Formats: sequence, structure tokens, C-alpha cells
Amino acid sequence: MADFNVDDSSGSAFDEKECWRRIKLGDKTGLEGLYALFAKELMAFGLSIAPNRSLVKDCIQELFIEIWRYRKNGVEVKNVKMYVFKALANKIKKEIVRESNRHAKEQAEGLHALYFRNDSEMGIIHLQKEEMVNQRLLDALDKLPSRQKEVIRYVFFENLSNDQISKLMGINVQSVYTLTWKAICNLRKHYLVLLFLLLLA
Repeated sequence: MADFNVDDSSGSAFDEKECWRRIKLGDKTGLEGLYALFAKELMAFGLSIAPNRSLVKDCIQELFIEIWRYRKNGVEVKNVKMYVFKALANKIKKEIVRESNRHAKEQAEGLHALYFRNDSEMGIIHLQKEEMVNQRLLDALDKLPSRQKEVIRYVFFENLSNDQISKLMGINVQSVYTLTWKAICNLRKHYLVLLFLLLLA
């Protein structure tokens, strides 16, 4: 951004109306003179709105750049000083709102990222635990006698009724109950927690 490094004496020969007239004519000495007249007052005024020297300095520079850029817009200005100070106040207030919105957005994005990062990490932990439980469960089931392993598969993994299981295994319903109970007792001996998880599945 352009910077106005102007000696205060450069505009001492001009009053604000003459500076403004020269600006309208495309004479940069008018812009330099206006800056020299108001620079210190504008800084003090700006700091009274926002105690941020860097922000105020940028707004003042942008204001003078815009004054020069839009010098031919035909707007009639009766009180140059009031016009310039009011324009600076509006620019600073807009910048404050913009900064506030930017910080709010960054904060929201940060929280969003943190949430999904944690959610992702918890998902990974959950999957790891699930894989561990499943592996230990498979190990436990492998140690069961074949008929007990078969009835556990029908009861808990295929959700078959006792009547269906009795027909598949060629045994009566009472034998299905007995075989299931024996399988559960064997699992309970070494894998009580895993059995509880299995029953809740």
C-alpha cells in the first residue's frame, strides 16, 4: 500500500478548500497538502475509535488513495474536514467488523477442525478396540468343541430360533439349550468381558 511521507510544511500554503480544488483538477499537490493538514489529527481521531496504530494508519492511507482515485466522481463536498474525518471513521468501523468476522470464522474453523480431528481419533480408537475384541473372541470360539462352536454361531451370529437350530443340528430343542449353556460357560471361564460384549451385540 502506498505511504504518504509528506513534510507538514508542504501543505502549509494551502487550506483544505484549496487542497480539495486541486485534487479535483488532478493536481497531486492538493492531495499532499490535504494529507499534511490532517494526518496527525486523523491518526489521533482514528486511535480514539480503534486503539490499533497499524489499523488506523492503513485506513488513513487507503482513505487518501480512494480520495485520489475517485476525485472525478462529482460529489460536492462543502466541509472538507468533516467529510474526510467521517470517511475515516466509517472505514475504521468497517475494518473492525471485517476483522471481527474474520476472527469468528477462523475460530469456527478451528473448532470445526478440532471436533472432526477428535472425532476421527475416537473413531480410530473405537475400530482398534473392536478389532482387538473380535480377534480375542475368535480365539475364544476356536477353543470350543465343534458342536458348541456351531450352536454359538447359530444363536448369536445368525440369530436363528431354537427350533431352527434343532433341525439344523439334528437335536431336540432342550439339547440346543443345554449345548448353548455349556458353550457360554466355557467362554465365561476365560473371556467373561468378551462374552458380555457378545451378548450385547
